[in-house]
Amino acid sequence: MKPIYVLATILCSMTLYGQNPMIIKFNNVSDAALRMNVYEKDLSAHAVVLEEYGDYYFEFIDSRMYLMKHFFAKIKILDKQGVQEANIKIPFHRKEELLHIKAITHNLDSKDELDLEKIYVVNTSSIRSEKRFTFPNVKAGSILEYQYTLKTPFFYNFDGWYFQSHLPKIYSEFRAKILSNYRYNRFLKGNQRLDINTSTIKKKCFSIPGNRIKADCELVKYAMRDIPAFREEPYMISKNNYISKLVFELSEFKRFERGKDVFTKTWDDVDKLMRKDEGIGKQLRKKGFFKNKLPEEILAETSLRVKAQKIYEFVRDHYTWNGQNRLFYNANVKKAFKEGIGNSTEINLSLIDCYLAAKIPVETVFLSTRNRGMPRLDAPVMSDFNYVIAKITINEEVFLLDATEKELPFGMLPIRALNNVGRAMDFKQPSYWGAINPYGENEQNTFISLKINSDGNTEGRITQKSTGYLAYKKRSKQSESATNALLKAIEKDVLLFEIDDYKTEDVAIVESPFQEEFQLVFDEDAFTDTETFFNPFFIKVFSKNPFQADTRQFPIDFAYPRTYTTRVSMSIPENYEFTTIPETQAFIIPGKKASCGVKILQKGGQLNMIFQLKLTSFYFETAEYQEVKKFFTQLSILQENLRITIKKK
Repeated sequence: MKPIYVLATILCSMTLYGQNPMIIKFNNVSDAALRMNVYEKDLSAHAVVLEEYGDYYFEFIDSRMYLMKHFFAKIKILDKQGVQEANIKIPFHRKEELLHIKAITHNLDSKDELDLEKIYVVNTSSIRSEKRFTFPNVKAGSILEYQYTLKTPFFYNFDGWYFQSHLPKIYSEFRAKILSNYRYNRFLKGNQRLDINTSTIKKKCFSIPGNRIKADCELVKYAMRDIPAFREEPYMISKNNYISKLVFELSEFKRFERGKDVFTKTWDDVDKLMRKDEGIGKQLRKKGFFKNKLPEEILAETSLRVKAQKIYEFVRDHYTWNGQNRLFYNANVKKAFKEGIGNSTEINLSLIDCYLAAKIPVETVFLSTRNRGMPRLDAPVMSDFNYVIAKITINEEVFLLDATEKELPFGMLPIRALNNVGRAMDFKQPSYWGAINPYGENEQNTFISLKINSDGNTEGRITQKSTGYLAYKKRSKQSESATNALLKAIEKDVLLFEIDDYKTEDVAIVESPFQEEFQLVFDEDAFTDTETFFNPFFIKVFSKNPFQADTRQFPIDFAYPRTYTTRVSMSIPENYEFTTIPETQAFIIPGKKASCGVKILQKGGQLNMIFQLKLTSFYFETAEYQEVKKFFTQLSILQENLRITIKKK
């Protein structure tokens, strides 16, 4: 993360409310741009951003300060696939206003303005919505031009500017008028460098009506040229860790009268604030309420480990998660418990309260989910966090706990929470960074049993047992439609048989392995021809190699380690013979970070095969990509080409 300036601040302007700072650019498209049909710096691009601007400033309206964010963009559609860029979504909070939306489609022979009545609103959560529209008359060669202004009362978490997106950009510029009362630290993330980085001071540029004091403004401009598209890669953790963007962090606010608020604090300051916070610290003082809710048999349990697990199961089974996180909103654990529904904060704070009620030492761990990006480790920025979990230690064994999902057993976090580190607090001792390690025992064991009778009729069965995250994923997807899709996929890949019966065991007992059994019915003539090729990989571990690109920009993250083992037992009668048997083979990623191998033993009419793929490490640096790619290429070839040939004598 590269610092741009130590000091920065909230944005302001003496402009009149609603003034359009991009008025001279709008509806001004060149003939050369209209005739452009390829972007030379990215020949694979289906569309390119010709130019985009962000202009942020403040206005004092009806006795209140608002941050005005004006956005303007021109997008060139290069081919038919680029036409999808005509669908626009503009997110906003319910307390914000979207103003002055304008959009025009430019073609060589026409100009079509957006009918404002065709803009519609979609509620995406209880507090957020999107305005959506589609440009009219869009085709290959069109230029799409649009602008809008967002009026927001929220300026504590200044959301900065994304220079990079899924489209390449010829020019992207962010500028702002910054009131000196507000100080921000600002940082440039990502690998792209600024082409323009300027800052000047304008004296006494802003005042509030009725206040004689005038504030200075900082006028800033940041810009980049020829920005490559950001392309996400398979098994990549959040793009927010890598995409080039400008990030602002409020450090200090000086009032017009007297005094100031300091926002960039030490962790000691943050610990004290969290202890007093309405939605965090005060919600962790409800142990009396939860002690009355916990069953007596749980409180009377003498084994600390058993008691901790039973408390976890009690909270997990009581609640239904509403799918929301909402960390720094006003949580209400008592209300949520009474209703049996809560967001992740309310559920996991309830779990912590229950442990406190049972006198089990517990810590509150703040983290950022995988899709949000990594928190900063060098500064206490609580806005980096959006999630909270519980941490207990029993006989030196650490358990990280999240009670939001019915499919999660004791000691296993949901995959969204596996983001390397979290900040642990017990509000008595100083907080600290701690590792967020995934559950380690993630295995899928498959046993395939096949028996060919002398008349060619074949009996077959597949049993599969999954543990850890591999079981969790199966339980999470368990439904009639998902099961039917699985069975159809297997039957599509293998033409020799159909699945006659499928059943599962211990689906509801999340602490047990997830067990599946497939009964196979083979075609009558499956093994009666002169020669039959047979591939034992009915259920492929990876259906295809996810690493096809020649190079890679970002680290690989599989989220958790895992082991897949397949055993095949096949018997044939005396009037059949094995004519082709694959050779034993094995390959690894250096450092034993991953290994794969297959071993086949055949004696007479009995053949036994064992295959194992082990990802001991779940994280690989970019420099290791070629080794990972080679490994998965070998795996793909092995699964596709491993064939056993059976011939009738």
